[in-house]
Amino acid sequence: MANPTLQIPSDVINPIIEAQISAAIAQALGQPGALIERAIRTILATKVNSNGEVSSYGANQTWFDWAVASQVKKAAQAAIEANVAALGDAMKKQFITELSKKNSPMVKQIVDGMVSGVFKPENLKYRLTVVAEER
Repeated sequence: MANPTLQIPSDVINPIIEAQISAAIAQALGQPGALIERAIRTILATKVNSNGEVSSYGANQTWFDWAVASQVKKAAQAAIEANVAALGDAMKKQFITELSKKNSPMVKQIVDGMVSGVFKPENLKYRLTVVAEER
């Protein structure tokens, strides 16, 4: 006599297996709050290079320190740009006043730069191409 067999369709078994696997993973991970806290701590403490990229070679700061410094730099640059833009008209007037003076040191510097740029030997290079033709 043959041993009796029982066949259970896979559409009945698969959901049971998936539920057991999900429950085992959830139990291994612990509370959702603890999992998120651990992940955040890991990300903030990750060593990064000066570009914020994960690196073990030359990494001397954490991602958190890099991110804070990056935002401070952006805020400082925005503040400087706003202040310089506000001074734009005043700077233009000052340049015009300086350039209008007779014997202005600024004009002398500009002229010297232009003359030396044109007449320096290293700027006086000519290219000559010779092509031989047969007759």
